[in-house]
Amino acid sequence: MKNSIELISIGTELLSGRTLNTHAQTLGAVLSEIGLSLSRDTTIPDSIKTIQSAVREAFERVDIVIVSGGLGPTSDDITREALAALFNRDIVSSPSALEEIKKRYAARGYPMNPASERMALIIEGAETLINSAGAAAAQRLDPETGKTLFVVPGPPNEFAAVLNDHIVPWLRKNFPDAVPLELRVLTTQGIGESAIVTLLENSTFQCSPALPVLSEAEGRELEGELSIGFYPGFGRVEIRLTAPKKKAALLDQTERTLRKLLHDHLID
Repeated sequence: MKNSIELISIGTELLSGRTLNTHAQTLGAVLSEIGLSLSRDTTIPDSIKTIQSAVREAFERVDIVIVSGGLGPTSDDITREALAALFNRDIVSSPSALEEIKKRYAARGYPMNPASERMALIIEGAETLINSAGAAAAQRLDPETGKTLFVVPGPPNEFAAVLNDHIVPWLRKNFPDAVPLELRVLTTQGIGESAIVTLLENSTFQCSPALPVLSEAEGRELEGELSIGFYPGFGRVEIRLTAPKKKAALLDQTERTLRKLLHDHLID
């Protein structure tokens, strides 16, 4: 799937319940604005074999994979080693990344040491992506023709910095024809999710050839044009309408219909 991207977050701490992983939310929102999609979000522990199998399997499904985490200076930061072995590459020091680390340490009055220099290591053949929010360098690697791997630091601010500084510009350049998505949100209260679906199924909403018959509570797509999803919580149900911006008229029509049917329960 050329317009789909997979995210693999690495870190045993992410699976312990002690650290909240927000990368999928951050990445998904950005990709929607570009017109691309996040097709899978996988979180795995710090294990060389697990990292390798997760990346290998992801590339069987998509052409672009983003890996985050495990690029720090400690012994459990093994992402580089796992990926270098997977693609039969050496690990080398990036001169530009090392220079940036030296500047960062000097500005804070910290001495350089072998552990800090480790954060300048990249996979042989990868492009260094300077991390403007931290010391550990990010990188982009093309392991084979038509495949691209981004390796990004795990801290949320660093992940976001590399995403905005490097990954987004690369995606916009390589997918110039991608169509951005538009989101409309309606929020209801005083009516349950199943009651909403029943109301819509029994109304004229399903009679329009441009709109889907809603037979289940989960979002569904209609010929790649319109996605309708239901998200209940805290006594309310959020209805999200998503479609390419070029389908704004379809979004307008659907929103008007839903507002008419659910007017007694809408929260403005």
